[in-house]
Amino acid sequence: MIVFTVLISLLICHFLADYCLTTPQMIEAKASGKHLQHIGLHAAVHATLMAVVLLSFCVSFVVVSALFALEFVSHFAIDYGKGFLGRKFPALGDNTKKAFWMLYGLDQLLHLLVIVVIVYCAVS
Repeated sequence: MIVFTVLISLLICHFLADYCLTTPQMIEAKASGKHLQHIGLHAAVHATLMAVVLLSFCVSFVVVSALFALEFVSHFAIDYGKGFLGRKFPALGDNTKKAFWMLYGLDQLLHLLVIVVIVYCAVS
């Protein structure tokens, strides 16, 4: 049961960080793959929320530190990659095109897979 509680908690964190706590500068940076400091700040928000949740479930600080790094690096890389591809291939950056939504879906799938890995590492 704890696995599902941790998973749901981290999914809520993902929603909050990706949609509620994202600033206009982060949105622009993620869309363009530029202004890396804003992508980094966005990734840091994700990693920090995740760390707070994991610590609240009494996951060891050492494990949380490693998972913080995993979340930060993976989130940064995925969002930078999506922005870079959107800039390089205009159809991927145009939300009226199917290709945009396919890339968006891949972006979210990759983030969710990282969350699943984090849950596995945190509770095993």
